[in-house]
Amino acid sequence: MKKLPSSYLEPKIFDNKYIIKQKLSSGSFGIVYLAIHKVTREEVAVKLEKGEQETLDREVYLLTKLQGVQGITKLYWFGSEQNYNVMVIEILGKDLGYYIKQYKQLSLKTGLQLLEQLITIFSFVHNKGIVHRDLKPENIMMGKINSAQAFLVDFGVSKQIFDQGKHMQIPFRDKKSFIGTTRYASIAAHRGYEIGRKDDLESLMYVIIYLILGKLPWQNLQNIGDKDRTIVVGEVKMQTTISQLCKDLPTGFSEYLNYLKGLKYQDKPDYDLLKKIMRQCSDANSYDNQFEWTDKIPEKPGETKQQSSFLAVPSGLNDQQRQGTKKQSYMGSQSSNIVKYIPSYQEAIPIKSQPQKIIVSQPHIDVLKQIDTVDFDDIEENMKNYPTLEQKFLRLKEFDAKFKDQCISHSAIHVFDH
Repeated sequence: MKKLPSSYLEPKIFDNKYIIKQKLSSGSFGIVYLAIHKVTREEVAVKLEKGEQETLDREVYLLTKLQGVQGITKLYWFGSEQNYNVMVIEILGKDLGYYIKQYKQLSLKTGLQLLEQLITIFSFVHNKGIVHRDLKPENIMMGKINSAQAFLVDFGVSKQIFDQGKHMQIPFRDKKSFIGTTRYASIAAHRGYEIGRKDDLESLMYVIIYLILGKLPWQNLQNIGDKDRTIVVGEVKMQTTISQLCKDLPTGFSEYLNYLKGLKYQDKPDYDLLKKIMRQCSDANSYDNQFEWTDKIPEKPGETKQQSSFLAVPSGLNDQQRQGTKKQSYMGSQSSNIVKYIPSYQEAIPIKSQPQKIIVSQPHIDVLKQIDTVDFDDIEENMKNYPTLEQKFLRLKEFDAKFKDQCISHSAIHVFDH
């Protein structure tokens, strides 16, 4: 087990501002710590490796190119201190490896929603000319504030295969050393081929199938003896047909893999086509950013379908009860700046005779006097970056809610139906 140098024991601080609180994880890559900014008190993750290694240098280089891409963690600082390379990044939530241990298998709905998010993330990453090359559940993390937002992490063995907007710089090669994680690596990786964009998407599908079914055909192989497990797994992977692999899944899974099978190394995948194929595997209305681990809105008595009563709280709550709703807040969108507040189960069941309170900014406006309202200041505490009402309104419109009145108001947020 790697340890921090003794000089860091009291206090553990980097860049004279990031104070180490506790260890989060460790492995061949080094150690990841939870830290806090000594001035802002913001929590961050600090990743360390021995100075003679180059994995972190590569990751920092690629993360710099990927800053601003949805689903990529923010990079705050990188440097070297006392023979350690140090990277300070945005703190995230749990990885999918954690969730599969918790739930054993994830639902088809969860798998499809994760797949769509990650195809989109890969389209951005690949557009920068970068391939990940080591996709596995542990390298997919959910957001800490928004646990419905997926993030692609750990670019330690990733590679830039072309510059943005230019043709391939790195040509197809074979007889390459194996790169990746045996269970999820593409067939091309087992064959020693140069890994391209299609291989990331193939590995992604193996991860999603594993999450949904809880297993892959090449897991737990017996009587391997002295044979190289990577070689044996590769042989089983090549012998397993796509129809065999996807026999317990909707036909879209086979279509996805057959499409990738027809691509060459240099071909650019059609990411929108892949998302369209997978959307056919379920009702489009099921894409609601709800997962096994995200809070659910309770159903109304007598209803079988879950309601997404978005940014609304039941009337009849006193101030103390309404404050209690904030403690159970969660993010229900990919936005990182708005919280929707959901009361506890008992409070969340509206009485039919009492209308729900709709959130508006200025309840004194005449046109809204007949509506039971809640002032923005009473419930919204994460809109500081959007000082004007119009900015708040535009931010709210990014959510998947249908507003009755499409015109932009400078004075109030309109009542809406989900």
